[in-house]
Amino acid sequence: MSPDDPGMLGNLPRSRPGQRSDKRAAARSGPAKGSRPPSQPAPAAEATGDPVGGALKAAAKGAATGLRVANGVTREVLRRLPRP
Repeated sequence: MSPDDPGMLGNLPRSRPGQRSDKRAAARSGPAKGSRPPSQPAPAAEATGDPVGGALKAAAKGAATGLRVANGVTREVLRRLPRP
């Protein structure tokens, strides 16, 4: 097979997979059409606040998440049980 005869692999790119071409990199330098400006980050919960209060909030959030998961699992188990 000669270089002029593409054969079966003729339409494949010659570069390595996962590598962007220079043409694409130049096109990405500007903002994309229709893109929104980045939103402002959410304000911190109180950076100088009470560390114990922050720990309690995190623990409460974790407990609430655990209860939600347990609720979902229980519903699924009860749904699968045969009805009398």
